[in-house]
Amino acid sequence: MDKVREILLFFAATMAVFALICALYQAMNDRVSAAALLSTIFLVCVLVVYLPKLEILEAWGVKAHLVRTLNEADEILAKLRRLAVINAKSTYETVGIGQRWDGQSAVENQARLDEINAQLIDFGVAEVERRELAKTYVRLMGFDLYMHYVQTLDRYFNFKANALRMQGDREKNEAMKAEAAGYDEVKANWKPKYNLFSQLATYSLEEELTLATPTKQLSENDRKAVEAFKNQIVRLFKDTETKAGLTKEAASYLDTYKGTGGQDKRIIELFGFNPSEVR
Repeated sequence: MDKVREILLFFAATMAVFALICALYQAMNDRVSAAALLSTIFLVCVLVVYLPKLEILEAWGVKAHLVRTLNEADEILAKLRRLAVINAKSTYETVGIGQRWDGQSAVENQARLDEINAQLIDFGVAEVERRELAKTYVRLMGFDLYMHYVQTLDRYFNFKANALRMQGDREKNEAMKAEAAGYDEVKANWKPKYNLFSQLATYSLEEELTLATPTKQLSENDRKAVEAFKNQIVRLFKDTETKAGLTKEAASYLDTYKGTGGQDKRIIELFGFNPSEVR
């Protein structure tokens, strides 16, 4: 097919040259009409020969323009992706550090981070990179859960011992005084790691909670309550690690049991004792 096309183009080119020569000859002999006809034939032959080449050139020009446009679009998208990653990193750090100071709820902050994560997905940021961006934030949430755990238990042990001691003194009840001494002994042997933040990148929350869980001197009811408490915190953090962000349950938990009031609420639920009522 290409050979036939080449033969036809060669024939048209030959005809064009022949028509041009004849047109010049007729023009020199004042045969205007014949010269005009031959000139028309020449133009037609020229178009037959060169029009396909012009179309090819035009097609290549359009293609080159499209390629250049696509390359520019890719460059813009890459820049936007980098900006999205930088913004995500900054937001994770700001939320992770500032959540305990800015008064915003964990639920609201996590909603912001979920939007950031969705934006990263839209820009095609790989899951591995998205998890790496969220890693420090997740570890900070684990630290917050750990501190909530040990501070809640510390408050319970202190106030429970004081309540028993005061009641024992008022009622001259030696059994209550002995029970209060038992809680004092729990506190004396209990060594939570308040400097866990210094091991933010390496700690194992489950191991640290196990180390921070008293195993002696507790009553059976207290031991069961503490174990249930520990298991809940471990589960919340594992789910958070899986998601690479606070789950709705974990975020709601941090909001519900925030601060001293939240600790008292959890103590009431676990142990049936209200530290705020101790007088």
